[in-house]
Amino acid sequence: MAPRPGALALLVSTLGLGLAVGASGQPPDLSAGERVFRDNCAVCHGATGDGHGMAASHFKTPPRDLTEGRFKFRSTASGQIPTDTDLARTIVQGIPSTGMVPQNHLSEAEVRAVIAFVKSLSPRFAAAAAPKVVAIASAPPATPEAVARGARVYVKAECAECHGKEARGDGPSAKDLSVKPSDLTRRPFKSGPAARDIVRTLLTGLDGTPMPSYNQVIEDDELWDLAYWLDARGGPPETTDDERAGWHVVRMHQRRSR
Repeated sequence: MAPRPGALALLVSTLGLGLAVGASGQPPDLSAGERVFRDNCAVCHGATGDGHGMAASHFKTPPRDLTEGRFKFRSTASGQIPTDTDLARTIVQGIPSTGMVPQNHLSEAEVRAVIAFVKSLSPRFAAAAAPKVVAIASAPPATPEAVARGARVYVKAECAECHGKEARGDGPSAKDLSVKPSDLTRRPFKSGPAARDIVRTLLTGLDGTPMPSYNQVIEDDELWDLAYWLDARGGPPETTDDERAGWHVVRMHQRRSR
């Protein structure tokens, strides 16, 4: 199912919502956010955000436990909480290949409110310092030479130990990991479709998984080379069972809400 027209504009308009909330000096309206969460999110994430919603059993990968306050897809350093913009991106655009399908029918005010409520579900947000976005170096040209260099970076960074020589998630350590490495040849990537999204993931790591941050471990130009190599290995987009289940849950939930 394609996002409705204007979804990108909605996301762009919410990019500054963290600043808007802070500048207002007013406490967030948690009651409004709770209503949005109950009507759109609780069916999978549960009323308390613990990931045990009524529809949770439909998915191979369980819905995220929001009470832990840990999010894989962020623009912030490893171990930090996400920014409001990160949360808005996940809500509006969804996470491809998962049951977290786009909630792009929500208004800007609803997105703002539900973010405030989600942040109230975990003490990590109240206790943590303001998150800092990890800087991403400007993109060099995506040349065949850069792709070839990226193959060497993949070896240098020992990515094959988990992801395998062909980047299919079948490295020698994969069998021992509680969270299995991704098959990096499958598309779409959960973090986003562009090489810049790959670089961001390499810099931030994926909290709650064995995927570490390579910030200050791999040079900026090498990060881009590796991203170009991984981008070049992608196959055609696939729709997963969890994504189909996510849309099914949305349709059934909307019918019951009428």
